[in-house]
Amino acid sequence: MNWSTIWELIKINILYSNPQSVTAAKRKKERRANKHFSAYKSLMQQQGILCLVFSAIYIYLYTGIDFRHYPGYFSAYIGIFMIVSLFSGFSALYGIFYESNDTKIYAPLPIKSSELYVAKVISSFGMTAVFLTPLISLLFIAYKQLRGIIWAIPLTVLMFSILFLSTTILTLYLNALVGKIIVRSRHRKLISTILMSISTVASVGVILYMNVVNTQDTMQGGILSDRLSLPYFRGGYDVVQAPFQTLALLHFWLPLLIMLLLAVGVVTYLMPSYFREVIYAPKPSAKKKETRIKHRSLPSVMVRHHLSTLQSATLLVQTYLMPLFYVAIFITPVLTSGVSFTQLSSDYFGVALVVGAMFGGLSCTANTFVGVGVSLERSDLIFIKSLPINLKGFLVQKYLVLVSLQASVPALAYLVISLFVLKLPLVLTLAFLVGMLAVIFLQGQWFYRRDVRLLDLKWQDVTQLFNRRYGQWLTMVSVFVTLIVGMLVFAATLYLGQLLNNVFLANSLVTLFLLAIGIINQFIIYRLFWDPLSNQSSFL
Repeated sequence: MNWSTIWELIKINILYSNPQSVTAAKRKKERRANKHFSAYKSLMQQQGILCLVFSAIYIYLYTGIDFRHYPGYFSAYIGIFMIVSLFSGFSALYGIFYESNDTKIYAPLPIKSSELYVAKVISSFGMTAVFLTPLISLLFIAYKQLRGIIWAIPLTVLMFSILFLSTTILTLYLNALVGKIIVRSRHRKLISTILMSISTVASVGVILYMNVVNTQDTMQGGILSDRLSLPYFRGGYDVVQAPFQTLALLHFWLPLLIMLLLAVGVVTYLMPSYFREVIYAPKPSAKKKETRIKHRSLPSVMVRHHLSTLQSATLLVQTYLMPLFYVAIFITPVLTSGVSFTQLSSDYFGVALVVGAMFGGLSCTANTFVGVGVSLERSDLIFIKSLPINLKGFLVQKYLVLVSLQASVPALAYLVISLFVLKLPLVLTLAFLVGMLAVIFLQGQWFYRRDVRLLDLKWQDVTQLFNRRYGQWLTMVSVFVTLIVGMLVFAATLYLGQLLNNVFLANSLVTLFLLAIGIINQFIIYRLFWDPLSNQSSFL
């Protein structure tokens, strides 16, 4: 293989591993036009910095544990970071292998298929390493405790290399399995978007789970209780403690042999099958789809059209992942503190309404469905404007579809958490949901109006829409304002209850106040935005 050719291919394919970071780097270059810019170098630097940051951040998890007595914690950390790296690596590999759409371009060129395949695999190493490098600190600390400083360094290098290669091999098989299904599907873009969203959510979810577990009380009688050692993931511990014992054979040597066989399978099966599938796969037929469309009504066709514009993993993550973050940030301390809400009086419905309004404001920003929905139409919007349909009706329908989708997932998540985890009274749960849904509906209209005013139909990456007119700063400011105002109203409600010596009356007054604010807000947005839309010439 020609490694100079492979290196040139790596520099190209690494850009597909994380398109959002490349877009951000290009924006930075635009602000500093006199600086030399290399996209692949910028991305590699970002990944290197992230590796160092993650390694430093998670060191505190390991320093207080003597792994000689806690093999369960060792296996748990190995398992968590390997799983996260698996999802992260899959996202990168899928983008490089299937979203890049460049394999057919290289086919007639004097480039070996093995060179292209190796370059694509190496291009994903940065994304895999970001979440796997914290294991270097873990392995070094554990092996230093088990075998001393002299053996710790070589054992760390060897074991990390095995874990890294094992994760890469498993990721390649996962990528091949999923890619084989998607490449033949008529709904390729939709399925790939869902998978990218799931992999991103799963990566973050595993880390959040780890943080929840580590904040729980693990002290029993003043002694730290170990966790159950996980099969396979405990192999790095067993092989150092007793390299030729049964546990080491089952959890290290046997899995290592399996990984070697899988590595051979990558060369003999995965690589040739990938090129056969991508280059010679037939295009899915669209005849059935055209036949079904003929029998649909215009409203249903338009709804499906609105849904088709949302097939962006980045947008889905921005819309749905943040509410999950707030669940972890605000709910985790409550769960670990042992506070019970089962006996909380229903008279605090106003407080629940305020808290729900806060969560609604946090879940609805300029970087969600309602904040970019119209711009997602691209050139289709020009075509739709030329049709004999009411443009205001089209925009109203689109907003209702977008806001319904945006509110449904967090509403369902919070409903389950409120009733079955926090065990809130039904009245408080309903008040919370009403406050959250009302704010998403009202605040979303302002971001929807902003999208229309800053309409961009020629964007290349959805992150460009997020950054229009200081969009990221707007999102940050809206989050902080929501938190500050929400906490002030929350505290004022509790204080008013004490001042009047009547919790029900105080919460009723606050509810009426919030209702009046909502009505005024809706009246203003109608006069500023919806009413002028009746005149189509004021738009576009």
